[in-house]
Amino acid sequence: MTVTIRDVAKKAGFSITTVSRALNGYDDVSEKTRVKIIETAKELNYQPNKIAQNLVTKKLSTIGMFVLERETFSHPFVLQIISGFLDYATQKKFDTLLFGAQSLIEENSSLEQMCFPRGVGGAVIMGIRRNDPILTKLQEINFPTVLIDNPLKGEKATFVASDNRLGASQAVEHLIKLGHKNIGFINGHKEAWVSIERLAGYKKTLQKHDLPIKEEYIFHGDFSKDSGKKGAGELITNHPETTAFFASSDLMAAGAMEELHGLGYKVPEDISIIGFDDMEYASHLNPPLSTIKQDKYQMGVEAAKKIIAMVEEKLDEVDPVYLKTELILRKSTGPARKQTKNPNIKDFLL
Repeated sequence: MTVTIRDVAKKAGFSITTVSRALNGYDDVSEKTRVKIIETAKELNYQPNKIAQNLVTKKLSTIGMFVLERETFSHPFVLQIISGFLDYATQKKFDTLLFGAQSLIEENSSLEQMCFPRGVGGAVIMGIRRNDPILTKLQEINFPTVLIDNPLKGEKATFVASDNRLGASQAVEHLIKLGHKNIGFINGHKEAWVSIERLAGYKKTLQKHDLPIKEEYIFHGDFSKDSGKKGAGELITNHPETTAFFASSDLMAAGAMEELHGLGYKVPEDISIIGFDDMEYASHLNPPLSTIKQDKYQMGVEAAKKIIAMVEEKLDEVDPVYLKTELILRKSTGPARKQTKNPNIKDFLL
């Protein structure tokens, strides 16, 4: 049978309030009383309820992470963010709770209603789309909140993201330096903030080099391998003059590469491909994938740092964090072809 604080109070001969204050270190309890209560608690093997203790002391030492998109929870990208989040929280002696897909919607509860009864003092959330009604609600509440890859600003709200415009610019700059002028872009879904940012970086870099922005060169997928295959197939069929593709995720780049190989194209001799993420499998593709590296683990660390700072009411820590990206060169990108070697398409001069 579980021993409660009521049992300790009865055995020690004090009120529940006195026992609670003694066990939580309040200085208005005499040392003699405190010692007796602590000895009684040890004798009964009393284990304090951490949530109840937090509610009394108002010192919350648990933080939560919500992963809202069901299909991404087991994705290596998400797992690396979670690893950084958990490692930093553990280092700072904060407990953590992970909330599964769509938990805010399925339980029909507000963020505070889900977190506070569980002793959770702040939440990190990833997987929110720009058109999700939850985003509006989060902007209205006064609860410590950090979003991953989605802008949120408030007195107790901020976000952590890679510099997605910089990453897209690095990718397109690399292709332009190799002589590519007709660069297709296989982007993620339009509701993702990272898609918006990467598209902006793509367009800005083309403009910088006086290259025309052709909307027909842009395909919106959903970050999946299948959408990468579909995007590459449609773009190369409708616009065989393209000599390079920038994909908004490594998974879409892998799909694009597979599709192009199936159509008889050689990478990078006929078509160069560069991805985004630098997932572990990218270096094992054939050929190994050039990509833009974002530090997923550090993203989780920074999110944990921010939410812990806000839980501890260090409100000068609410500025967003943008992590720099890095160009990783492998063998999937090369000089633009002067004319195609593929017998199935026309010859194009750059």
